[in-house]
Amino acid sequence: MIVFTVFALWFSVYFSERVETILSYVLILSFGVLHGANDIHLIWSTYNNENLQISRNKVIALYLSVVLAILVLFSFSPLLAFTFFILISGYHFGEQHWEKSFIAKSIWDKAVFLLYGLFILFMLFYIKTEQVIPVIMELTDYNLTPYFLKMGFLSLGVLLMLLFGLKYVRREVNANLWEELFMLGVFFVIFKTASLLWGFCIYFVVWHSIPSLMDQMNYLYGRSDWGTFKDYLKTSWPYWIVSLVGLFGLYWFLGDNHQFFLTVLIYFLAAITFPHVIVMSRLEKK
Repeated sequence: MIVFTVFALWFSVYFSERVETILSYVLILSFGVLHGANDIHLIWSTYNNENLQISRNKVIALYLSVVLAILVLFSFSPLLAFTFFILISGYHFGEQHWEKSFIAKSIWDKAVFLLYGLFILFMLFYIKTEQVIPVIMELTDYNLTPYFLKMGFLSLGVLLMLLFGLKYVRREVNANLWEELFMLGVFFVIFKTASLLWGFCIYFVVWHSIPSLMDQMNYLYGRSDWGTFKDYLKTSWPYWIVSLVGLFGLYWFLGDNHQFFLTVLIYFLAAITFPHVIVMSRLEKK
C-alpha cells in the first residue's frame, strides 16, 4: 500500500489535474465500486453459513430497498442524508483500518473508528476547503464556512489523540503508532499536493477498497490471492455492471439539475454505502 501511495504522490506532482480526474473516476468505478458490488452475495453467504436460510431474491429486494430509501432521503433532506453519509463513511473507514489492531475490545472502539475516519475526511475537507464548499453547497444547499472545516479537523484530531492515548496506555492496540502517524503525514502531503478527487481516490481505493476486497476474499474463500480474486469477480461482476448502469442512469436522470458528475457520484456512493457498512461490520466481527 505504501508503494502505491508513493507512486500516487509522484503522479500528482507530474501530471495535470485533468489526468488525475480521469484516472480517479476509472479507479473509483472499478476497484471502488467493485469492493461493494458483492454485498448481496456476502449477505446471502453469511445467512446461509449461520443456517438462516434466505433466498437470493429476498436479499436483493432488501438491498435495493435500502438503496432507494437513501436516494429518497437525499431528495427530501439532502443535508440530513449527507450528514449521515459522512458519519457512516467515517465509521466504516475507521472500522476497516483498525478492527484487527485492537487486542482487547472495549466500549471505546467504535468511537475510535468514527473519529479516525472523520479525521481523514475532515483533513481532506480542510486542505481542499475552496473545492469542498461548492460541492457540499451543490449537494445540500448549505454553505459551510472554512472556519467550521478547520475547527472540525482540529477538534477531531485532539479527540482522536486522547482516545488513542487511552488505548495505548491500556495496551489495547497492536500497531506501530509511529508508522500510523507517518502515514497520516503522508495523507496530509497527498491531499495538499493532489486535487480533491485524486486525493480522495488515493485513500478510498488504495487504503480502503483494496484491503476491504482482501478481507472479503479471506471470508469467502479462506485466503486472498489472484485465484480467489478471479472467483470473487465471477460472483460480483453482474452486480458491478448493474451498479455502473445504475450510476449512469442516475446521472442521466439528474442531468438537467446537476452539472457535476462528482455530485452524482457522491449520491451513488452514499446510496450503496449504507448497506455495505452493515455487511462489512458483520464480517469484521466474524
